[in-house]
Amino acid sequence: MRRLQILACLWGVVGCTGQSLSQGPEQTSTVTKSDVLNIDVEVEKALENRDYRLFLTQGRRPVSPGLEHIPIEKLKAHCGTKFLAGTGDVLKSAEEKKARVEKYNFAKAYNRKMYALCQKMIGRK
Repeated sequence: MRRLQILACLWGVVGCTGQSLSQGPEQTSTVTKSDVLNIDVEVEKALENRDYRLFLTQGRRPVSPGLEHIPIEKLKAHCGTKFLAGTGDVLKSAEEKKARVEKYNFAKAYNRKMYALCQKMIGRK
C-alpha cells in the first residue's frame, strides 16, 4: 500500500512539472516515458534505502540540477547530497557533451521528485 502511495505521488510530480525538462536553448531534449520509469525505479531504490540525497554535478562549482534556485547548503542540511558521476568541468567531445546533457536532465527530474519526497518527510518529523 505504501509503495502505491509513493508511486502515485511520483506520477503526480511528473504531471505537475510536465514531460519537457529542458534547461535552456542547448538542452532541448525531453524525458521520454521510459526515462520517467527509470527515474521512478531509481527513486524507488533510494526510498527503500531511506536515501533522500540529491544529485550535484561535479566540478569547481557544483550545481543541483532542477533545484538551482535553492542554496546547496540548505539542500545538504535537509536532504543530503551526492555527486553525479561523469559531470566534471572538462568536455573533450560532442559525445561527452551529449552524455552530460542526458545526465543533467536525468538528475533534474530525479532531484525534483526526491526533493518533494524529502520535504514531505521533513514535515512529518
